[in-house]
Amino acid sequence: MMRLLTTSLAAFFIFFSAIGLSSVSAVPSLTIFTKPSYQYGDHLSITFEVSELTGDPITFQIIDESGKKSQPISIQITKLKTEITAPGQFDSTIYKPGTYHIDAEYSGTKASVAFTLTDAGKIVIPQWIKNLGRWWYEGTISDKDFASGIQYMIKENIIKIPIEQKSEKKEVKIPQWIKNNAGWWSKDLITDSDFAQGLQYLVRTGIITV
Repeated sequence: MMRLLTTSLAAFFIFFSAIGLSSVSAVPSLTIFTKPSYQYGDHLSITFEVSELTGDPITFQIIDESGKKSQPISIQITKLKTEITAPGQFDSTIYKPGTYHIDAEYSGTKASVAFTLTDAGKIVIPQWIKNLGRWWYEGTISDKDFASGIQYMIKENIIKIPIEQKSEKKEVKIPQWIKNNAGWWSKDLITDSDFAQGLQYLVRTGIITV
């Protein structure tokens, strides 16, 4: 009887010791959520959900169809569910249409999610051009400097100008109403598409040549 009790107690302690070791070695879970598809002009939004807070950051990368990876991005989390939104919007000079993956790691756990980026024909102007628009409106840069940014957008097909509407080169002197538009646009009071219409006017009238 004593031998049976001793054997049972030994089995009992081995069982709970195994449970203890298992709980110590367990890693937290990590799940990533994002929209299945985006268009140019959208901001990437990602939600990370973890089962526990370990004090470690979440590190993630964005990978395109060719396998090219972004620089690793680390965020320190203080909640089990964390949502982040990219400050910059998707634009065609940086991101090409296709399927992208977000690969993340947290305290030894890895997770991944995919989304597609499509071109719906929406005009999306890069942020650095918007900065030029603000500086030009404020008088920090010249008409010629701002015209260089417009020429870049035409070259990259961000703003499309029919070939037959291109004109001979003239002195760069941009109307004041376009400058007013640039000020409103830099403050997000008008859309990229609205501002682009004014830029197309500059090319059609020969004020800016390409």
